[in-house]
Amino acid sequence: MSSLAPLVVAITGASSGIGLESAKLFAARGCKLVLLARDPARLAAAEQAVKAAGAEVLALAADITDEAAVAAAFRSAEERFGRVDILVNNAGTGFATDLATCSLADFRRIFETNVTGVFLATRAVLPGMKSRRSGHIINISSVVGKVANPNAPLYCASKHALNGYTSGLQQQVAKDNIRVSTISPSAVDTAYWDGRPVDRSKFLKPEEVAAAVLFVATQPEGVLIKDIDLTAQR
Repeated sequence: MSSLAPLVVAITGASSGIGLESAKLFAARGCKLVLLARDPARLAAAEQAVKAAGAEVLALAADITDEAAVAAAFRSAEERFGRVDILVNNAGTGFATDLATCSLADFRRIFETNVTGVFLATRAVLPGMKSRRSGHIINISSVVGKVANPNAPLYCASKHALNGYTSGLQQQVAKDNIRVSTISPSAVDTAYWDGRPVDRSKFLKPEEVAAAVLFVATQPEGVLIKDIDLTAQR
């Protein structure tokens, strides 16, 4: 297993699921980790799990939709480690919505987490990446960002918006030698599905998506994987 040391990897939504499993994989490769999540208790548990994998870790409790909190978190990351080499925008939320009755609060909750949060975290790391002429931003989207479904249309719409943002970002920062990638999984067995009467036995596992994140991040210099679609074969 090759080392990625001394790269610094920041992951949003890092307290569970895809974010936590990705952090463990990067830790095993010798990276330094910046973990961001809202829940301090769950974040503390994640921090210990990633430290157990051998990494130096900075855990920062922050709401990814809060502009000031995001800016402060990434300032702390740069003060501690000097830079962020890889940003994994993993934080997300979603739930079933009836477009005839859902509230504006529902709309804002989904879009502010899935789109605004990505914008804020990305904006925080881009100046440093541009000045160093290196960096990689990996956005966790979904296959429903390409073909929507009738059950969670606001979630689907937010992922369509994320894909549009990612495509524009890819084109804008290519001249700065910054790579931008998207991971688009089908249903993943995470807390997203908690409380819903669905059979999760055939869903992708968080560690399987995390393996794709690591694969994208470990491509040779000059190679960009723009998008990976993942689905389970079970």
